[in-house]
Amino acid sequence: MLQKNKAFRTLLTAYGLSTLGDWFDFIAVAIFLGYVWEADPMTMALLPIAYAAPGIVLGQFAGVLADRVHKVRMIMTANMVQASLTLLLLAMPDPLSFLLVIALRSCASVFNDPAHQTLTRQIVSPEHLLRAASLNGGIYQTAKLIGPLIGGTIAAILTPAICLMINAASYVVSTLLMLTIRNVERRLPKSASDSGEKAVSLRVAWQEGWAVFLQNRVLLVSALFSLLAMMAIQLADAQLPVIFREKVPNRPEIVGYSVSVIGLGALLTITWLHRLGQIRSYGWVLGGGVLLIGICFSWIGLFQPGSAIYWLLLASLLAGIGTGLTSVGLNYLIQKETPIHALGRVRGIIDSLSSVTFIVAPLMGGGLMTWLGPAKSFLWIGLLVAAVGGIAIVLQRWIWGNRAANSSPASSRQAG
Repeated sequence: MLQKNKAFRTLLTAYGLSTLGDWFDFIAVAIFLGYVWEADPMTMALLPIAYAAPGIVLGQFAGVLADRVHKVRMIMTANMVQASLTLLLLAMPDPLSFLLVIALRSCASVFNDPAHQTLTRQIVSPEHLLRAASLNGGIYQTAKLIGPLIGGTIAAILTPAICLMINAASYVVSTLLMLTIRNVERRLPKSASDSGEKAVSLRVAWQEGWAVFLQNRVLLVSALFSLLAMMAIQLADAQLPVIFREKVPNRPEIVGYSVSVIGLGALLTITWLHRLGQIRSYGWVLGGGVLLIGICFSWIGLFQPGSAIYWLLLASLLAGIGTGLTSVGLNYLIQKETPIHALGRVRGIIDSLSSVTFIVAPLMGGGLMTWLGPAKSFLWIGLLVAAVGGIAIVLQRWIWGNRAANSSPASSRQAG
């Protein structure tokens, strides 16, 4: 049982603390750029690029590394670098230098996710993977619920700089907790990357990861669908402070409240998925989640200034339900469909490809907001996202085949 798995409990706690700090950080960054510096839509579009660009360059290398090195030390190192650079943000005098430090910090965060995912797979038995994924998702969404709410209040009463300090402290405490995880690193099954010189071994390991990714139809198709949906979502996601500034001027705390309600919806959904124990249909989970997120964006675009705020919060709740479905569904699918010895590499590949959408889509979204305006852009982007989700539901047998999501795990297959 996961309750008796001390290493997983510690990893989950450390992850929760750093994630909570990240949401304090998110609110601080949004307020600094959207309200203190009053950044224009194109500058706001640079924010997700600063977060994502390092993933394109380093994501696949981080995945290879996660399959080969001590995962606990990898996470600890990334945490301490992120803590230092978070404090450096406090000294930045303008939006561009602020974004540059965020990009540098993102270089460290790239190494965190594949190490966390690979370590989770090592310390959790296969029959508990969905529960582990839902607990990780639940922690993330609980932090998303609490962090922006408290962070927005602290930023409004005191200063957003306090939120950055809290984030830096959370990385340090998380690192101290990781020090207690011992003797969990087990040698993974041998692969072609275990032979040869180190330089050749890294290249072969990278090629092996791509072979596993490309030869698994369910994994490949699901990743491509998720990337397409993510591309559409990111067209609008980075512009939330801009449209809220237009729809509810002089209410910067609405950014935090909206994100908290999204977290609440996701948390409720993840709790429901946790009780299921298994996912029977990828189509309804992934497609349905994307459909709800699209409805949320169109709803926000149609919102009229002066209307009751609870309409915005209700739209955010729908987005939260959609987020819970897609986040847990995709993470479970990756864990389930990928051989354990290649999980870090496959995760790195998917993270790297995802980072491309974070570069292209925000630039397109910034241009679209400038051309059509925030309201009309959110309406049409929402319709596009909803259409992608609806098509996935209708065509789920063709996209994912007839097999159930809980069929035999990929760990029983050998990597190509």
